[in-house]
Amino acid sequence: MTNINVFRHSAFLKLFKQFKRKYYSFGSMRGNVSLKDFTADEVKEIAGFLGVPEYQLNQKRSVSLQQFEAQLATTSFSQFTLKELLEEILEEKLQSKEEDERLKGNTKKQFINDLQEILSDLPQWYNQIQKQTGDSKFIWQEQKALLPTIQLVAKAVSRQLKGNDFIRLPILAQLATGDPHAFDSKNIAGKLLVHAVYSLSKQPVNYPKTREEQVDLLGDLKIIQDDLWNFVTFQGLLGYEQKELHPLWQAAVATKSAVNMPMRHLVSITKVRPAIGKRVYIVENSSVASTLMDAHPKAPIICTHGQLRMASWRLLDLLSSEIELYYSGDLDPEGLRIAQHISNRYSERVHLWRMDEACYHLGMTGELTAKRLSNLQSLTILPTITEQMKRHKKVSYQEAWLDLLVADIKI
Repeated sequence: MTNINVFRHSAFLKLFKQFKRKYYSFGSMRGNVSLKDFTADEVKEIAGFLGVPEYQLNQKRSVSLQQFEAQLATTSFSQFTLKELLEEILEEKLQSKEEDERLKGNTKKQFINDLQEILSDLPQWYNQIQKQTGDSKFIWQEQKALLPTIQLVAKAVSRQLKGNDFIRLPILAQLATGDPHAFDSKNIAGKLLVHAVYSLSKQPVNYPKTREEQVDLLGDLKIIQDDLWNFVTFQGLLGYEQKELHPLWQAAVATKSAVNMPMRHLVSITKVRPAIGKRVYIVENSSVASTLMDAHPKAPIICTHGQLRMASWRLLDLLSSEIELYYSGDLDPEGLRIAQHISNRYSERVHLWRMDEACYHLGMTGELTAKRLSNLQSLTILPTITEQMKRHKKVSYQEAWLDLLVADIKI
């Protein structure tokens, strides 16, 4: 038998790869393929096999699959169909588009069935994956290969849902997988953990992209990272461990001291109340907070230092439901986003303090970029202020009405 390796020459390899694409499209050996990217020597070799003059093939610049298969039947390779020859030379089984889609459909169906079984106790996560939105793209790309890891993550999440205790991320990873680094954000299990916790979010949030956002999201499930660096500043608050007043908090109130409280020391606190009254004043700007503390050293004041992180949310969550929350922030897209998050979480208890048109016009400054203006689109809070920002393309900072904030606090 003539050596089949003749078809491994570059001319036939290029030709067969095009034949393969035609088979994928039609599901049979039909159609024509172009020779425009073939060299003169390659065209000459193909013409020799087909038994046609080289000039004729150069004029036509294409080869019919039916013509090639008919010629194949007259050669010493007649025991091969064209499909069999391609599979032998390309060392792969040819598949049509229809077959490919059917196989993918069956694979997808099996993945969905397996996923539903694994996530029977976490329907929110199953539903989020089923949506096939951008946040779950990495799951659909791997599908079956991720099922064992999804199962491990599901067990870890279910464990946290059943318990009431905070746990550090490496400890949870060790318990769930035997590897304390398994849930690191760079690892697939870490990405799946974030996705699972995101699916359980009770309030509308954007999918976390930064490390800080991921840390805060995991905090909602009492999974802790950076429990020393993640802190909140306050004065005038009393914290309790069960029913016992914590001596550190008591001393801070007695000495009129501000406290930088890390998450590490908030996990053991079970209740927080203002030392005076039933109002707590919340600002995100540290210089504004410090000025308010100077003027009112006994007032219950919290400083979040920008967007609320885990420690800030934990502190606010520990305040009983009868405590009123007075939040004041800059009148810019970022300040309004903080206000919306706080309002979504604590609803009727939240009073937006001096976040009105009068204060906006009092401190109008700067120019809002198109990108920052676009951030207003997703906000539903304070519509009159957002309209003013869109109209004037300016922001307004708290320092312009700080004296009003100072005067508002009555202790």
